[in-house]
Amino acid sequence: MRRCVPAIMFESVRNQWEANAKHYAGLVSDHGTPHHQKILNPCVEELLGDVAGKKMLDAGCGEGYLTRYYAGKQALMTGIDLSEKLIRIAKEKSTESQPIDYRIANICNMESIDTESFDIVLCNLVILNVPCLSEALSEFNRVLVPEGVLVFSIVHPAFNIYGPGEWELGEKDLRTNRRKGFYFKVDHYTDEKPYERYWRTRKGERFPEPITFYHRTISTYIDSLIATGFRIDALKEPIPKEDDRFFDREKRIPFFMVIKAIKSAAVP
Repeated sequence: MRRCVPAIMFESVRNQWEANAKHYAGLVSDHGTPHHQKILNPCVEELLGDVAGKKMLDAGCGEGYLTRYYAGKQALMTGIDLSEKLIRIAKEKSTESQPIDYRIANICNMESIDTESFDIVLCNLVILNVPCLSEALSEFNRVLVPEGVLVFSIVHPAFNIYGPGEWELGEKDLRTNRRKGFYFKVDHYTDEKPYERYWRTRKGERFPEPITFYHRTISTYIDSLIATGFRIDALKEPIPKEDDRFFDREKRIPFFMVIKAIKSAAVP
């Protein structure tokens, strides 16, 4: 039986993203951060494969840069987000040549989305920011057609700088403007709980409000997928493919984890 997540928790998540919407949209710009562009997005695209003509849901679309990208790949896109401000920005950034259906919706209770209406669900760096893992996965299963594809990404749980881990850092490398990483330290990995972290803009300014991250173990993600009717097709831990000194830390340990799962059964 799925647990009931208090409405006040969703309200807290919504308020965070409403307050941070403008700063977040500026951070990801129209193509994502360098980490997205060089590490995460190529992995996600590889797992999605050819999306032309497929009905795809971008669950937690934010300002919509991936929604627009896959619309350009001829996918039939719907983008949903909890934040009204982010959906407004996403609509403003879209053009008439990219017919995208944007909606304000909660990924843990997508009442406006019909059952078995999508071939693909993409959930990019979203599940780790919501308190409702099982509910979200059950909803993804519901809206997917039989054998439909779910691709979702998270910050790697074992090396989670937004959770129980952090780098031991040295002096700043003037060539990259990043501090040298000595080693990554982590403790209390099995202690699943929320953490609050402030993000910063490209200019180094702190976001208005902290963002909540829900640390979960890898086994929790895998068990939850199986329990909600998915079978795992692939699990990737992408690292930068280019020899770029900027990504020295990310070449040593994976920053992201990406999972592709197939709908194999109805939600229990």
